[in-house]
Amino acid sequence: MPAILTNRRYCVDLDDILPVENFSDLTIQTLADRLQRTTGAEQCIYRESELDELWRLIDIALKTGSESPRDPEQLHHLRDLVHRAHDLVGMENRPREAAEVLREALLS
Repeated sequence: MPAILTNRRYCVDLDDILPVENFSDLTIQTLADRLQRTTGAEQCIYRESELDELWRLIDIALKTGSESPRDPEQLHHLRDLVHRAHDLVGMENRPREAAEVLREALLS
């Protein structure tokens, strides 16, 4: 199912990969919500891919010093949380715990 714009947010079926274009709080919350609703190994692979892209964008911002509302220390912490969430969903098949870890980024 293709992405559908609803109330300025993309709604993508859990059996599809959500395009991750930034590491805003809205993006992080959306990915955490998707992790929370994920069931089955195939969907875990899709969530792992989304987290890969989120990690990549954060890493680029750290390496290039791109403008971000977060300072470098916050970006390092965010990247570490994304890595933990990635391992929980990808290696341990625990998407709900991964969602909790990702939500920690919204609190810090």
